[in-house]
This record gives sequence, C-alpha cells and structure tokens, in this order.
Amino acid sequence: MKRIVIAASALLMAAGHSAFAAEGAGNKPQTTRMSQCSADAKGKGLKGDARKEYMSQCLRNPAARTAAKECGSAAAEKGLKGAQRKAFVSDCVKSKASAG
Repeated sequence: MKRIVIAASALLMAAGHSAFAAEGAGNKPQTTRMSQCSADAKGKGLKGDARKEYMSQCLRNPAARTAAKECGSAAAEKGLKGAQRKAFVSDCVKSKASAG
C-alpha cells in the first residue's frame, strides 16, 4: 500500500511539473515585453509613479512603444533636450497614433 501511495505521488508531481513548464513557455512574449519595457524605463531614469505609468502604457500598447522609440531617436538626431525634446516626442507619438 505504501508503495502505491509513493508511486501515485511521484506521478502527480511529474504531471504537475510538466503543466507548470508548459505554462511558463506560453508566457515568453509577455516576459520579453516586460523586460524590454523595464530596460527602457531604466534607460530613461524613470522612478516611482512615472515608471509605473510608463510600464503600464508600454505593456499595454507595443505599437506606442515602437513609436516612442522612433520619435526619441529622431529627437536625439535633432539634438533636442529638455522641454523641447519632451514636446517634440509627445507631438511625434500623437501624430503616429492618429496616422496608424
């Protein structure tokens, strides 16, 4: 009887492990997106509520994230800094959102 219980327990543990492994594999795009958004937020030096808001937007809308990167690169090419850069990127992202 003891052997049957041990064997059944081993089978249940093995089945549970494979179920968790399959669940983790299906989560890969979300994990990748989370890592990318986190790295972007860190690169921008965002902290606290600003970081939370950025992460929320980034994870919710990958197209907006791409537009923000493109607009940020364009601002860097133009040498914009501070408030001018912020305004440029904001307008750029809004125009891409309305165009798409």
